Amino acid sequence: MSGLRAQVNALLARLSAGDDVKSTLEEVLDVISDASGCDSVGIRWRAGEDYPYFVTRGFGRDFVVREGPLCERDAAGLVLRQPDGSAQLACLCGAVVSGKADTRWPFFTKGGSFWTNTAQTLGSELKKKDLGFRVRAYCVEVGYEVVAAIPLRTAGSVYGVLQMNCRETGSFTANSIEEYEDIASDIAAAVSSVMEDQAA
Repeated sequence: MSGLRAQVNALLARLSAGDDVKSTLEEVLDVISDASGCDSVGIRWRAGEDYPYFVTRGFGRDFVVREGPLCERDAAGLVLRQPDGSAQLACLCGAVVSGKADTRWPFFTKGGSFWTNTAQTLGSELKKKDLGFRVRAYCVEVGYEVVAAIPLRTAGSVYGVLQMNCRETGSFTANSIEEYEDIASDIAAAVSSVMEDQAA
């Protein structure tokens, strides 16, 4: 895994030389997919109040269109709000970016990630639990068995999610998720720095 992190950081280092963010992250997803064996990987990145997919590999257009928005909306299309005025975000990716990853549950890590190697079983169970957010479980509907949503966090801010899905069982361990959390932090630090410079 240390080799994977080195590969990712070598790609990210090109951002400081002016390489395109999106194309660089597409290469990052390629090496993560190859190393992890995941069928589908993606990066969600903050855009206003939402966290749509910025780059993906393997999910397919229908999945990206349906699952892209995390903001919950009412019948009129207006964004639903939390008591503090922030947008209400759906599903496990929404829980990860909004800090609702309750680490008392075994499927959340101390680092705020969600992961499971048994999504087909866990998905139906999660829909019955009061987790403080709505579980859409579309990943389960389309046949993913292994799912991870890892926060892209740096300097105390969460900019998005590294999502990793696989149809084979048993891809992740607690240790491997911790290592992906380190990689996700590296991605967040590099990309946020470039994007903030571009916005200045």
